[in-house]
Amino acid sequence: MPPSTALPPGPKGTLIGGNIREFANRRLDFFLDIARKYGDLASFRFGPRRIFLVSHPDLIEQVLLTDAKHYIKHFGARMYKPVLGNGLVTSEGSFWLRQRKLSQPAFLKSRVLSYAATMGELTQKMLAAWRPGQSVDVHFEFSGLTSAIALKTLFGLEDSGDREKFVETLRLAFDLMSNRFRTLIRLPDWFPTWSNIKLRRAVFELHKVVDGFITAGQARVKAREGGHKADDPEDSPEDLLRRLVTAQDDDGKRMTDVQLRDEAMTLYLAGHETTALTLTWSWYLLSQHPRVEEKLVAEWRHVLNGRAPTPDDLPRLRYTDAVLAEAMRVYPPVYLIGREAMTDLELGGYRVKKGYTVFMSQWVNHRDPRYFSDPEVFHPERWEGDLAKRIPKYAYYPFGGGPRVCIGNTFAQMEAAILLATVGQKYRFTLDPDAVIDVNPQITLLPKNGIPATLQLR
Repeated sequence: MPPSTALPPGPKGTLIGGNIREFANRRLDFFLDIARKYGDLASFRFGPRRIFLVSHPDLIEQVLLTDAKHYIKHFGARMYKPVLGNGLVTSEGSFWLRQRKLSQPAFLKSRVLSYAATMGELTQKMLAAWRPGQSVDVHFEFSGLTSAIALKTLFGLEDSGDREKFVETLRLAFDLMSNRFRTLIRLPDWFPTWSNIKLRRAVFELHKVVDGFITAGQARVKAREGGHKADDPEDSPEDLLRRLVTAQDDDGKRMTDVQLRDEAMTLYLAGHETTALTLTWSWYLLSQHPRVEEKLVAEWRHVLNGRAPTPDDLPRLRYTDAVLAEAMRVYPPVYLIGREAMTDLELGGYRVKKGYTVFMSQWVNHRDPRYFSDPEVFHPERWEGDLAKRIPKYAYYPFGGGPRVCIGNTFAQMEAAILLATVGQKYRFTLDPDAVIDVNPQITLLPKNGIPATLQLR
């Protein structure tokens, strides 16, 4: 039976803007309301742009896996090219496949495991600077820690720069690009509006910092190759930059300097920010659920007995894994994935015309009562009994899926578990009583006002 030429049901919106204002004002609730009111396949408009919201796991699998070659990244993701360049998140086709193959060896499990010691050492360094009773912003602290880990593992460098200035510049760039995403009429990047000028300045500063990282890292690579350490044993810890610099495709070609910068920017920003958010939201949820925190601490005492966790400990930290999985369910660091059809396609009995956008929202799917009872409740125990194997694959997908599943998912999961257990054995976070916690959905799910808390020793 040929696909229906009619559109799936959905909110009508205004004549000109469609539903852009609702999206801009209440993005997460907007998606959730549509899915709950109109079902597993709904449609709406941003101006002239037709968008489908897909919420059934089978349909999500069709878009991300079965029909993946017929889709490209959506218009919103392409807006972030000024910062991320043509890296793995934004590139397409044969170029993306080549870059993925060049980058993949750096994320093999054996390589990732070699970074555990670095993660532990930098976490201990952060803990040594903390004091009981100190007021902290949980997100800022963990963003700084995962940033330092990314710099050390990616570039072999210490985090000695002005991190506050870098983070502020990064936030400004993402704010400006997020504003463009919410705007119906978008002037070209080159048009000299004040926001475009500020964006160009911010991108220049970000690129300057990352270029400095790469230059220093390349110097280290050349020094090692010129000395006695050129032929390191296969299992020795190596920074990812060396792997990217020396990686070759089937034709013997290596990445150009621009390609290297784009991949480094993508891996650095995407890698450290998403893990920082997983830890941030985990600690916020734990601060609100003391019973869960007590059970978690009991596991650490039983398995670790006060020592630093290693990769060998992770299979026994089952409740730690459940807490992190549940935190990423309730507050998925990446809450929206989008694809744009390159040709006419069929989806759920409807025709997806060439140029249509398909959105899939982890925020929506992770709150689906068909797969998660009491979905608004933070309940790590739900993951006991192999829940992940009993629900459809795309009912829970914090790292995306299909060929473009997050390349660093193994790295991120190990890092989150090691950091959570290392910090949690020494400190707990008491949320400030006057704190107003809210979400700020940009490219990732940020805490709008940070997570202000006070450090308390165990």
